[in-house]
Amino acid sequence: MGIGEIVCRRNHRSLIRPGGDMWDSARVGADAVPIRTARGWLEIYPRANAEHRYGLGALLLDPDDPSKVIGRTKNPIMVPTAAYALSGFFGYVVFTNGHIVDGDRLTIYYGAADECVCGAHFSINEILSRLS
Repeated sequence: MGIGEIVCRRNHRSLIRPGGDMWDSARVGADAVPIRTARGWLEIYPRANAEHRYGLGALLLDPDDPSKVIGRTKNPIMVPTAAYALSGFFGYVVFTNGHIVDGDRLTIYYGAADECVCGAHFSINEILSRLS
């Protein structure tokens, strides 16, 4: 079963929810398409805590059934730290817009403070090593 087959069925269901003591205790979302890896589908997603501080997290979906979450980062892989992400229309916010995969190098394009578009580089293997 491919990721597109899940969407086309129209039997939507929640994969993750905010809450508990996770960093994403207030909100979670989805953005760019999942990335196929040897371990499963890697999804980078925006998340927020109770103080409305947004960051990016990662989760891993089962390679054969992407409706099953098999891993999730406990802490964000990216948080706003630069001045342009801390203040603006909606400060303390970074959210994904899309990405490019080149081997292990993942370039994530993201919005910051709802005022600018930026790019950052990550190692896919490093992200996968942070999943629990």
